Amino acid sequence: MTNKKLINGLETIMRTFSVYLEDRTMALVPRGGTLEDFLRSLEGKTIKDILDDNSYMNLYMGNKHGIGGQAEGSERDAMDFANKLVRFVNRDVMTHRPREREYETDRFKEEHDYEGYNKARSQKARLGMDRLKARRAGDDEYFMELQNQIEELDDFTSNHPYQRGMSMINKEYDKAVEDYHNSPLTAEYLTDDGSEAYDELVAAFAKLGGESETVIDV
Repeated sequence: MTNKKLINGLETIMRTFSVYLEDRTMALVPRGGTLEDFLRSLEGKTIKDILDDNSYMNLYMGNKHGIGGQAEGSERDAMDFANKLVRFVNRDVMTHRPREREYETDRFKEEHDYEGYNKARSQKARLGMDRLKARRAGDDEYFMELQNQIEELDDFTSNHPYQRGMSMINKEYDKAVEDYHNSPLTAEYLTDDGSEAYDELVAAFAKLGGESETVIDV
């Protein structure tokens, strides 16, 4: 009797978990209404919520169809919509982590002795190749000599002004992106901004059979 109750309990848990999986997989798929209705339903969520749901959906579809497999028909259209939604809601991320980093500018490099930093890194790479040859040749003494030189260069580059400056800037970028992704989505941010990303979202929504207040040429 106890075993039967246990089995029934496990079956209930599995059914509940299956419902949860289905709901999570379809979290970014509109269920009726217009595109604008769906976007309004996202108000208060964060971009991270959308990114997490999209990652889960991609993982689920990948497991379902195998590595390299592609969803077909409505599943493919649903994935396309979810990916276009991510692009739209995440559209300002590059304002927080620009393509050209501050430490890549000529001015920053000049002020932080990038030439000396890069020279040390190149020297370390050459010594690394020599160390590999010494290991293969069984020359332990030369190997240790090279190892010591590499460690000195590691200390030099790790404490170099350019490396410290680059690390500090990357931390600032990471914090800015984290704050951006964790900020609640507003009604204003979720409206048609006239961008290509929004037009693509409208087109993807149309493939699902939905309608939008936005009209685009196809």
